[in-house]
Amino acid sequence: MTGEPIKRDLLKKMIIAKIDVAAYLALRKAKGYMSVVETEHLRDNLFDLSNEYHEKSLRLRSHLAAQEMENINQGMNAVCSAAVCLMTGRHDCPQYIAVDAEKLDNCLSELSTSLKSLMDNPLAVET
Repeated sequence: MTGEPIKRDLLKKMIIAKIDVAAYLALRKAKGYMSVVETEHLRDNLFDLSNEYHEKSLRLRSHLAAQEMENINQGMNAVCSAAVCLMTGRHDCPQYIAVDAEKLDNCLSELSTSLKSLMDNPLAVET
């Protein structure tokens, strides 16, 4: 697989991650807590995306411009930060987690900024 198909696949997965984090965050803000199962599921998905990125990053680096690579790195850093944020929040009740919504919101903003920069690039949406 060359750089462009890998980039498109990664972008799609980053967009899905953004949607998932936004939905989780909206529920977290509304309820004040989330279940352990919901939190662990999202966290595992974000770590899986991070692992996939690290496996493919060498091939991407050789095919993409430096600015594109920087934007992808910024987005993946936000994904990793969100995953780590989802590891916190267990306090009194073992069934529910009160993840720091502000930290998660910052991760979502950083991921959104990264994706916007990537999508503004005409090559990012090329099929």
